[in-house]
Amino acid sequence: MLKTVYSDAADNASIYQQIPKLLFLFCTAISFYWLLPFLHGLFIAPTRNVPGPLLARLTRWFEYRVVQKGDSHQEYIRLHQKHGSVVRVGPNRYSFSDPTAVKTIYELGSKFLKSDYYNPILHPVPALQNIFAMRDPELHKARRRKVANLYTMSTMVSYEPAVDKLNRVCLRKLREFAAEDRVVDIPQFIQYYAFDVIGEITLNHSFSMMENTHDPTGMIADIKIGLNTLALNGLIPSLIPLSLLSARLFGSHNALHVLSTLTRDVVDKNRASNAKQNVIGPASFLQKLLQMEGEGRVDMSNIMDATGSNVRAGSDTTAITLSSALYYLYTNETALGALRTEIEMLEREGRLSDPVTWSEAQSMPFLQAVLKESLRMHPAVGAMLPRVVPKGGVRLAGTYFPEGTQVGANAWAVHYNKDIYGPDADEFKPERWLGVKDGGGDVRDSMMMAFGAGSRTCIGKNISLLEMTKVIPQIVRNFDIVPDGDDGVMKTHTKWFVFTKWNARLKIRGGT
Repeated sequence: MLKTVYSDAADNASIYQQIPKLLFLFCTAISFYWLLPFLHGLFIAPTRNVPGPLLARLTRWFEYRVVQKGDSHQEYIRLHQKHGSVVRVGPNRYSFSDPTAVKTIYELGSKFLKSDYYNPILHPVPALQNIFAMRDPELHKARRRKVANLYTMSTMVSYEPAVDKLNRVCLRKLREFAAEDRVVDIPQFIQYYAFDVIGEITLNHSFSMMENTHDPTGMIADIKIGLNTLALNGLIPSLIPLSLLSARLFGSHNALHVLSTLTRDVVDKNRASNAKQNVIGPASFLQKLLQMEGEGRVDMSNIMDATGSNVRAGSDTTAITLSSALYYLYTNETALGALRTEIEMLEREGRLSDPVTWSEAQSMPFLQAVLKESLRMHPAVGAMLPRVVPKGGVRLAGTYFPEGTQVGANAWAVHYNKDIYGPDADEFKPERWLGVKDGGGDVRDSMMMAFGAGSRTCIGKNISLLEMTKVIPQIVRNFDIVPDGDDGVMKTHTKWFVFTKWNARLKIRGGT
């Protein structure tokens, strides 16, 4: 009996002695499991020689930290200047600024699909997914085809009365600011302008932000939260469940709740109004959609997607480009003088109305050059737009990338590539676009990514251009804008959109 007790105790002691070894083996196995992809990427993978920060080889947290910091648009430029035309930004993510590679990734008919980066804003029900986040190319094509005729160049004329109406409000408010000698946060006011105009065009409903000089709806903050969530959680999709859990625990509503609720209310009111009477005069975007709904061509989900996308994406992109265009113009006497000369010459010849029409603006080469250079210098989106290498892999910029690899381009890195735009790529020079025909094959034109690229080019591009081409000549005609000291130097901050901040005073031209 005594011998048995001693034997059991010895066995137990032996087991306890084995625990540290077992723990060591377990930890070693776990470490090996996590290190294996890294070691494979470092020594075996065909992408092992692609340069980039060391931390980017290990974890996506490198890119997360860059975005969280708020200057990722500039960091991408620095990374490409340091490492070349292809840079590793994550364990399985690569950024390109090489024109041939960029074209291959994004060209029409490309088999490179959107990556899981877009999952934070991707509805699990395909019919309810918004057109921007859709990853299925066939679903995207079908959705886009339904509403494409509402965004054509020829359709823009029907939206001009809405733009003219809000441009009058804009000019009146700017005159008030000038009379008060007020220091104005130009990007903020221009954001109010862009929201009011897109609301009038899309919903036949102004949000009255310019009149109130603030956002009475709360939409601006809501949209910013939603896009910041995309910019960060998209880099590490495993964070999405945590974000959803946090929202439930702390009672946070969907970041786009205000916009969707307001949009649905306006849609319902317009549907009731349309049922009572025929639309007289140019129909708004929403009225056109409701007519299409009556014909069975779209349903409520299509209406909510199209109208919501216009307001959600169209407002900020237009505001950012427009406020940066004004900054570049009013801090560049040569460019401002050239645009005013063009305006005054056309006025003398009787070829320019007041307000400028969409058609007339298309025949103003320097105005178009200013717009294009502003879009090049300050693309609204500061994030990389990732795609997934299709089955079979692909060779890009001299390196083979296996299927499943995430590849893409950041518009800032491409637009500031001196191999494309020359040694003066960091200078505002609208004249570089004079004589360059849209779609004419010039690499500088084909590499413009301010509105995306390929089949995923922003569907609302023409609406944004309509607003900017009509309001810039009106502001330049009527006002001098004087940046206000140190606060007048444009500062930027980005997660998804590259927002600007600069203050200025306005002076009425010919006034005091």
